[in-house]
Amino acid sequence: MPIILEIIRPYVFANLYFTIGTSVVTGVSNSIASAVQTSSGFGDLLIDFFQAGGGNLGLGLVVNFIPASFNQRFSHSDFFWMTGNLMMVGMNALMLGFQYAIQTENPIESRLIPTIASQSLQNLVILRTYRKSNSA
Repeated sequence: MPIILEIIRPYVFANLYFTIGTSVVTGVSNSIASAVQTSSGFGDLLIDFFQAGGGNLGLGLVVNFIPASFNQRFSHSDFFWMTGNLMMVGMNALMLGFQYAIQTENPIESRLIPTIASQSLQNLVILRTYRKSNSA
């Protein structure tokens, strides 16, 4: 049993950090979009924050294992730069669709910054992988 925990530990921590970070950014983005579009009070903005952030957190804890396992499995393929970016575009489309499904008030605005951040992080993973393989 401890061997399994040692194997999944990096995935769990990376998933938690990434999911919590993108959930907070999604909630803040949704609240800012609501504040700009309407003259909502603090209570409404807080509800918007928790609706978008909580929705992202719930689904993100489950589906964010996909990028971690994908990167681990395909990082040595010839077209990792393309498949990695396409995988992350698909993940961001999934999360945008989920924001629509839970009827977030501003789904596109709430996912804009997390999408840019996650695509950037994926490209950093790709760059780091290529640097490791070229230096070896």
